[in-house]
This record gives sequence, structure tokens and C-alpha cells, in this order.
Amino acid sequence: MTAQERVAALQAAQQGDAQALGKLLHSFRPYIRVIVHALQDQRIQARVDDSDLIQDALLEAQRSFAGFQGTTVEELAAWLRRIVVRTTGRTLRSFVGTGKRDPAREQPADGLAGQLADSGSSPSAQAIRHEEAALMAEALAGLPDDMQQVLLGRHVDGLSHAAIAQRLDRTEQAVRMLYVRALRRLRELYRG
Repeated sequence: MTAQERVAALQAAQQGDAQALGKLLHSFRPYIRVIVHALQDQRIQARVDDSDLIQDALLEAQRSFAGFQGTTVEELAAWLRRIVVRTTGRTLRSFVGTGKRDPAREQPADGLAGQLADSGSSPSAQAIRHEEAALMAEALAGLPDDMQQVLLGRHVDGLSHAAIAQRLDRTEQAVRMLYVRALRRLRELYRG
């Protein structure tokens, strides 16, 4: 969805168009995905899928949209970020430290307990990391959809260029070129 389409969808959604709201919120899915991924706790990643957290955030945004007081797409993005942080935090807290569901009491089947442990970073370092992720997500949201899919496929899903090419129904070489252009454009948006 282009920037102009987002503005039009926001205006239509504020006038009660549920379909426009659905399309608008869906266009922010990559943005939400990056925020969720940054907030995800390594200890429970196997139990709580990012897509579930994204869906929870989108549902909460849909339910709460009547309370949105902003008028711009940027204000909507900030409002969505607060919803994502709140819903994701609530879900993650429900898994950590709750007795039988406490992932610290579980033993990973593959013996990679050291890799699943929290890095022990300070709260301020975590806050900085989350803010940087939010800024990166905003820059990512400014990219065309195909560029978003390539970057998320490589850096969030860990897919090969070949797998992304298959997913996008393109050649591997075309995906490699798109990846390079997407990185360049993302750097411009992130610094801008």
C-alpha cells in the first residue's frame, strides 16, 4: 500500500469503513512483525509464535480503533506501536514465571539451553534495542511490499534467496538484486 493509499484508507476507516480499516492495518503487518520480533523473549520463542503475537496486536488495534485520536499515518504507526508493545508484553508475561508454564523449568529437547538463555542485558539496553527496532520497523514500513518481504525473509525468517524467490515467484537472481536495492533503500529511510 502506497503512502497516499494509506492516507485515503485512514480517512475512510475514521469514517467507519471497516474494510478500509482492515486493509490499512494489514499494510502495517511488516512493521508490527519487526516490533514483535524485537520484543520476543528467546526463552519462550518455541511456545509463542511471532504470527500469534502479530494477530493479537492486529485484533486489539481493530477493536480499539474507535479510540484512536490521531489524524495522520505517522500517529497511527505510533499508536500501533503502543498496542503491539502492550499486547505482546501481556502475552509474554503470561508465560514467564507462571509455574508449570515457566520456560525456565523446561529442558530443551535439543540441548541448546545456553542459546535459549536471556543475554542478561540491562533494562536500559533492552529499551534502547526496542526503540531501535521500532525505528527500523518504521523505515521498513516505508518500503514497497516486495522489498519488505525479501528483507523479512532473510533477516527475520532466515530464508535463503532461493526460498524467497520461490515464495515470491521470481528468479533467485531477481531476488538477490531486490535484496541489495532494499538494503540500500532501508538505510536511506533509517538515517533520513
